[in-house]
Amino acid sequence: MSGQRQPSPSKRRRTNIDDPDQRTSSLPSEIPLSERTKLRSDASTASRQGSPTRDVFNQLRLAKPAIICEPQATGSIPNTVLSLRKRLADGFGQGIIPRGLESRIRESDPAGAVVIPEYPYFDSGHMSDAALGVMWNELEEIRLQARHCDIYGKDENAWCLDVGPLSCNRQSQQIDADLLPMVRNNLTRINKKADYALAFSCRDPEVSSLYERVRLGGHGYSISQSTDTFNKRTVLFSGVEVKPDDGGKKEALAQLAIWLKPLDLADWLLPTIGYTVVGHDWYVYIAYRIGNEVHIIGPISSVLADTRSTYGILKLRDLDSRVKQYALDVYWPWVRDEILQPLSMHTFSED
Repeated sequence: MSGQRQPSPSKRRRTNIDDPDQRTSSLPSEIPLSERTKLRSDASTASRQGSPTRDVFNQLRLAKPAIICEPQATGSIPNTVLSLRKRLADGFGQGIIPRGLESRIRESDPAGAVVIPEYPYFDSGHMSDAALGVMWNELEEIRLQARHCDIYGKDENAWCLDVGPLSCNRQSQQIDADLLPMVRNNLTRINKKADYALAFSCRDPEVSSLYERVRLGGHGYSISQSTDTFNKRTVLFSGVEVKPDDGGKKEALAQLAIWLKPLDLADWLLPTIGYTVVGHDWYVYIAYRIGNEVHIIGPISSVLADTRSTYGILKLRDLDSRVKQYALDVYWPWVRDEILQPLSMHTFSED
């Protein structure tokens, strides 16, 4: 699974203007409060505007198909979803830190090292000093780049580009308008992009051969929700939505939900996975379909990861490895046998 990474689309920088005159002092007030003094909440004023993000979630619930975002699954849960959660969580974060890096971690981050439990370490006697050195340099580059983005308040594009080693197999994608959820009240489509997508690469001989046989472009077939000339002809598995450290977690989820919906077409029975990235923190969501509803649950608390520390980055690599393994072992065989092979046979029957 791969794909040459492209720069994230240009996005407008968010600025927070903090007016000192509008701040509330933390010092004891010297102004006496009389019985006539009234404390008003801005929430009750007519000028206060509703939350655009909350409005998006309301629209998604009324869209066709309905998209339900929940912290926990409710009602009937497909066995495929339970199996995926178990695959992601079992042994997560165990045996991921080479013992040979322990001294470097303690030197680099003494405070963080003392709270690392014993179970993440494994005997790295089989690893050469050179291999350990390469691994350490990679981890430090990610940690320092993420720290730099955090300290200097860099925007979304910087988090995408500077913490790029974790997203090297993903690229920004626009969603096909025909696959976007339809809002009932005004029949407009919610148009969103995903910052990155995980694809089954045509560099693999088996995948390339099957894509060629289907010949998506020539007969108008599209397997993914992307509008990109090349990537709409490839199977996209996961979406990643990135926000800066002070970005909105709910806003990221709303955009991810819109991206994951087209992956869950009527016959798309297996659950898919999506990430939201808010600064250092990576959150995982599972999307699946029940009847005419697409459910997106998460974040999955048992597999939280971040880029604040070496330990957190290694947990993120563990998570990424588990997601890719599910895609290769479970998702790809199903897509190949149930979706692509029939399309391939149908194509040849028309020739």
